[in-house]
This record gives sequence, structure tokens and C-alpha cells, in this order.
Amino acid sequence: MPICAWDIKYSVGIDKIDKQHQKLVLLLNTVYDTMKDGNGQDRLEQILNELVEYTDYHFKYEEELFERYSYLDKTTHIKEHKDLREKVINFKDNIQLGEGVVTQEILKFLIDWLVKHVLISDKEYSQHLSAKMNL
Repeated sequence: MPICAWDIKYSVGIDKIDKQHQKLVLLLNTVYDTMKDGNGQDRLEQILNELVEYTDYHFKYEEELFERYSYLDKTTHIKEHKDLREKVINFKDNIQLGEGVVTQEILKFLIDWLVKHVLISDKEYSQHLSAKMNL
């Protein structure tokens, strides 16, 4: 059973971004399943690396759209991205150095952040970008 499930209420009305958000949810569920099933530290590190890389890809895509379509609140949104990037990289680095483990608390933080970010911050840009992109 997934720890987090995609729901239509998370849609920002931009298909490519919705698919990226769905992939992030899938990756978080994979981290949870791997942790729950005790599939080993190496596998967990591999999935965390994938999560970090995909999150970075997704943020860069959004930020390119902000620039291209002159999103006025881009600075605040990009700061949120930067803050999460730093936290996730810190989690990953600590785990790789043997100084930490993925816990329910870390996973809950990531899921809460993703849900709140999508439902609040991403919803704020959706109307602006949709109109500019003629969706």
C-alpha cells in the first residue's frame, strides 16, 4: 500500500508538470517500500539518488517556465525549491556517510513538503502559466 497516493486535486492543469509530480509521488512510495521491506542500504541510497536527480530535473523545468512566461512570484517559489534541494541532499549525504538513515520522520517530511508545495505553491502559478501557455 502506498504511503502517498496521487489525487486529481494535486493537478496544476499542466500535463507535463502533473506527470512529473506523479513520478515524484512514485519515487517517494518506492523509498517507503524499500525502507519497509528492508531491501538494503545500497538500494535505498540508489532510490534516494534517483529522487534527488528527478526532483532537480522537475524544479529546473518549472523554473524555466517561470522565466519564459514571466511568473512574478518566481523568486519565492525558487527559494522553496532551493531549500528542499539542500535538505534532501543533506539527508542523502548523511545516509551515504553512514551518519543517518531514512526514517518515517524524514519520509513524512518529504511527503508533507511535496503535498503542501503542490497544493499551495504550485497551484499559485498554474493559472498564470496555463494562460500564457494557451492551455
